[in-house]
Amino acid sequence: FDHNYKNGVKTMFFRDTYVYIADHGYTKLNHAYAYGGPELALSTINKNFDLNVKDFVTINFSALSNIIDALGGVEINITEDELDYVNAYAKDVAKINGTKVKKIKKPGLQTLSGVQATGYCRVRYTKGGDFRRAQRQRTVIEQIIKKAKHSNPVTLYRLMDEFLPQIYTSLDIADILSLASGVFSYNIKETFGFPFDTETPTINGASVVTAVTLSSNVSELHKKMFNTAGYIPSSTVDYRSNEIAASY
Repeated sequence: FDHNYKNGVKTMFFRDTYVYIADHGYTKLNHAYAYGGPELALSTINKNFDLNVKDFVTINFSALSNIIDALGGVEINITEDELDYVNAYAKDVAKINGTKVKKIKKPGLQTLSGVQATGYCRVRYTKGGDFRRAQRQRTVIEQIIKKAKHSNPVTLYRLMDEFLPQIYTSLDIADILSLASGVFSYNIKETFGFPFDTETPTINGASVVTAVTLSSNVSELHKKMFNTAGYIPSSTVDYRSNEIAASY
């Protein structure tokens, strides 16, 4: 979820965040997409976090890989403990995309291809688990925007040509072109994952991420995103917060 690129704030919700999904009860946030696509995912985010997100763009592995390749790759620092996992996931992505991938031979700062960078985004089995994976994804997004800002119009046109047929979005073409034309003014000053204060209990046999507490985290979310100091969560958020706290 990208809030108002002009204020330089980018937010990512952890996929294992424990939330209430309409008609499905309490479970992981990413299940909302599986149950009802982006529409239910947005509704779940809005109702659990007091937001009013209206538009979405969904993108698959192939589209992400192709966009990165169209930009000439992205600069990523691969650590020793990530190397084998990145190669394994990149191989998996290449199989899904029906392409080939070169093995990364050593750690360090290097230019990753689209398939390699997509594999990097998927790594979760190092120290930090899914929290670290979310940071990897934010890093790749930042690098994509950085490369796009320094690209010429021909490259950006090719990027849009790759991008548009492979996405599902609530935006129309005019909206997308308007956003694309503003890429040179994009300035990410801060990125963060939500919730901010977390625990990782096991509930109903599944490891989840809980906000401690949901209400206080939602207050902080509105402060960071909208500069709303002292935001008071809705009665719905308070109710969900108390139910989550009592569930483990």
